[in-house]
Amino acid sequence: MYELKKLKEKVKDKKVLFADDSAQIREGTGVFLKKFFDNVTICADGDEALEEFNKNRNYNIIITDIKMPHMDGNILAKKIKEIAPEVFIIYLTASRVLFELQDELSNLCFKKPISFDDMKQIMQKVSKK
Repeated sequence: MYELKKLKEKVKDKKVLFADDSAQIREGTGVFLKKFFDNVTICADGDEALEEFNKNRNYNIIITDIKMPHMDGNILAKKIKEIAPEVFIIYLTASRVLFELQDELSNLCFKKPISFDDMKQIMQKVSKK
């Protein structure tokens, strides 16, 4: 628990943009993310997330569902990396095949929903950036 508190202190100021087309996942994951990060913006799809990113480009972490209508997570990641290659991208998926989904655009890939162990891994990686 102490290690988790130390990690949270290191990453709490990072700005997170979270996109998922499922209202239930947005709500649950949004509450969970806000326990670790002070600034979390939640979007309903890739189009909304890209619009938000373009308005306020100081996001450090993008967490996106891979399969969404209009603009999926892969396209969102590609467009954001073209603008800001340093942004840390995390894919979320309901799929069982995680490693095939992770590509050169994403830093991490997790199965929904995000667990405490996943969050610990995210904070460890992000705290080094």
